[in-house]
Amino acid sequence: MAAHMVPRLGIRLASPALVSHTSRPLAAVFQRSFVALAQRSSVPSLANASPLCSASTTTPTLLSTPRPGSLHAAPLSRSVILTALARHQSTAAATPADYASTSSADSTSSSTHTASAAPAVSKPVVALHLYALAFLVYAIVVVGGLTRLTESGLSITEWNPGFKGMRLPITTPEWEAEWDKYKQTPEFHLLNSKMSLDDFKAIYMWEWGHRVLGRVIGVAFVLPAAYFVTRRWVAPGTRWKLAAIAAGIGFQGFLGWFMVKSGLTAPEPSGRAKTVHVEGGEVPTSAAQTSTAAADWTPRVSHFRLAMHMGTAFLVYLAMLHTGLAVQRDYNAANLTGAVSGVRARTQAALTQLANTLNHPLLRTHSRLTKAVAALVFTTAMSGALVAGLDAGLVYNEFPTMGEGRIAPPMHELMDDRYAQRDDGSDKVWRNLAQNPVTVQLIHRTLAVTTACTVLALAWKTHRLARAYTAAARVASTPVLPALPPRVVQLANASVAVVAAQVTLGISTLIYMVPIPLASAHQAGSLALLSVLVALISALRPIPTRILAPAATRNTRVLRKVAHPTPALKP
Repeated sequence: MAAHMVPRLGIRLASPALVSHTSRPLAAVFQRSFVALAQRSSVPSLANASPLCSASTTTPTLLSTPRPGSLHAAPLSRSVILTALARHQSTAAATPADYASTSSADSTSSSTHTASAAPAVSKPVVALHLYALAFLVYAIVVVGGLTRLTESGLSITEWNPGFKGMRLPITTPEWEAEWDKYKQTPEFHLLNSKMSLDDFKAIYMWEWGHRVLGRVIGVAFVLPAAYFVTRRWVAPGTRWKLAAIAAGIGFQGFLGWFMVKSGLTAPEPSGRAKTVHVEGGEVPTSAAQTSTAAADWTPRVSHFRLAMHMGTAFLVYLAMLHTGLAVQRDYNAANLTGAVSGVRARTQAALTQLANTLNHPLLRTHSRLTKAVAALVFTTAMSGALVAGLDAGLVYNEFPTMGEGRIAPPMHELMDDRYAQRDDGSDKVWRNLAQNPVTVQLIHRTLAVTTACTVLALAWKTHRLARAYTAAARVASTPVLPALPPRVVQLANASVAVVAAQVTLGISTLIYMVPIPLASAHQAGSLALLSVLVALISALRPIPTRILAPAATRNTRVLRKVAHPTPALKP
């Protein structure tokens, strides 16, 4: 009997001497599956059990998955398979009617449990939806950058979060009404007083398109996500991620208006206050500033709020990308289809090898290092948002020096007394660090060079990791892949190419005094670099234990066929 079951189950019995090779995550999955199966029907008494079953009561038997190309195996856990063997003997002696009733009850219980239980993994359509929305968020980041570069962000002076805000002026009176609203803003009085209606239409279209695209993203994300959840196509952990992304989209819309409002009501102070007189109308001011403004007053949105708005968009995009990659990856692993970290695990043994590889200490350390590099890239991008908000790219348009062969400007330029708002000058340092265009540009330069060197070092470390892992795999006590998953090395190489392009775009943008195409590409490049690093983090992510359950369920179905065989009908 045992010899007959071994090829059907694809497993073998191992001795307790192999306990040291146990693969614990996979062991727990198989043990739960076999225990649940054994408890579905009564266990026969020892008097009716076979000698093999009787022996199992005194000698523990282990279940192991064979390692391909090797006679050794990794034992999994204490097995109850012999109980199923005994049940097979008792079931074979049952009448067809008894078997039919038992099988029907088991099938009904299984179907009821499946209908009420949450799915272990999400369906691939959830990943496709997240990829599509991530593309739209990437697009709106680019459109938002162009809106800022064309100075179109303050052209719409009202906030209508519903569908009313999607209506575009059509007739001439409607356009003139919107233009009259814009004429009341500080930007029109100080910068665009000679603007024509056609010029206003051009900047209006950029801001209108940016807002409409934001609404489209909100609707296109929430409605399908709600449908997926109601249809139980989403795993429990992913549901919370979708809810967080939806909240981030809503918060992003609020931040957009919060940012625009800062440019419509008052300028941002960046020096000692003085009175500013504007001909042709009064300038709206905030209660905090009354009739005073900064010494170098320029109507613009708060660069702090701009960085918050841009940072939230980056986080929403990265959350969509990472969640989509995780959903697709978990589905492939659970169903033994597709690729996981560039490896096609078609069998349970191959999936076990991949799971052990991704849990290797060398890869766990490298994953933490990659996350730190990604955080540094994000910080550099946010410093770039401060540069954009202050127009700091228009000072010191040379690289690598900043005036007369200096790597850094003189200290009196970096810590200018004019940026201190308190009489005792106690706020001079932090205000210069946050509001002085010269200092902000130097900070961004320093972070950019540091980030580029760090990404290059990460790629070099990845290649060293590949060699170190190959050597460690030869002497590993558990079944692992013979080499590092190829996707890890591929993404590390891609990060080098993207960071090289990003550095080139940044230097070119600075030297040519921020032309719109180069500046827009530079902003998009920062998000592209983050995308590669997030994909690398996903490729290094371990396979959760719960993901192995669907694969073990297939073995349970095979065991059920053996434990409950269809009895041959007598003629």
